[in-house]
Amino acid sequence: MSKNEVVSKIIEEQKIVIANLENSVSRYRTASDIDEHDSIDPEDFSHQEEAKDMQLRYEQMAIQAKNNLEVLESYKNKNYSTIEAGALVETEDLYLFLGISIPQFTFNGKNVITISEQALIFSLLKDKAVGEKIAIGKIENTVLSIS
Repeated sequence: MSKNEVVSKIIEEQKIVIANLENSVSRYRTASDIDEHDSIDPEDFSHQEEAKDMQLRYEQMAIQAKNNLEVLESYKNKNYSTIEAGALVETEDLYLFLGISIPQFTFNGKNVITISEQALIFSLLKDKAVGEKIAIGKIENTVLSIS
């Protein structure tokens, strides 16, 4: 399995994350855009403020997700010999991609787990090499390849 194939699938998953965030932004934008003449209940205005706050939060999350997509693209053609940001690690059971975090998914029969640089486990995995043991939760794996 090539790194480009796995990273391309991670990019696809990241695009789904971005689309979902943009849908949420749109939904909250609509909910926060109440015309004063359309509302009788004063409580509607407090809900409008909550919706606006959520819209702004999702907009920030979408911006971060788009930034992560750019970072992913930059990692696609780089190869690594130790575990660091941008590395794809293959073990017996899974692929680990270090640099961003998206929900786990399966690709060609193996789970793909992505780990951001801010995650505590990143520092525990950093600088490991092929042949070394790594622990993900309670499961220990041997690093088969790093690219």
